Amino acid sequence: MKYYVSPTPGPVPPTPEMLDAAMDWIEGKLEDGTFDCVYGFIEGGGFSVANVDSHRQVLELMGDYPLYGFMSWEVKPLLAFKEGIDVVRAKLVEAQAAMGGG
Repeated sequence: MKYYVSPTPGPVPPTPEMLDAAMDWIEGKLEDGTFDCVYGFIEGGGFSVANVDSHRQVLELMGDYPLYGFMSWEVKPLLAFKEGIDVVRAKLVEAQAAMGGG
């Protein structure tokens, strides 16, 4: 499963050494395939696309990040392009029929 994982720095900044450890950790996750990609935001923080098998594993991954306690987190499971589109379209057909448009 793929997850969008976005940490946002909190009010207390880490030490330079902690930042170095976090950067090394991220590079390791890119190298071992845990992350497909990592991008940063100009204002701080960023996001990755993580490859894990469960919600529990993404939580464990976040908890392993050296700056975990210095961040707030946004995490969303991802679907491949068009994955589930048949379900969405069927629900739109149902809604249209219910509104008398079908």
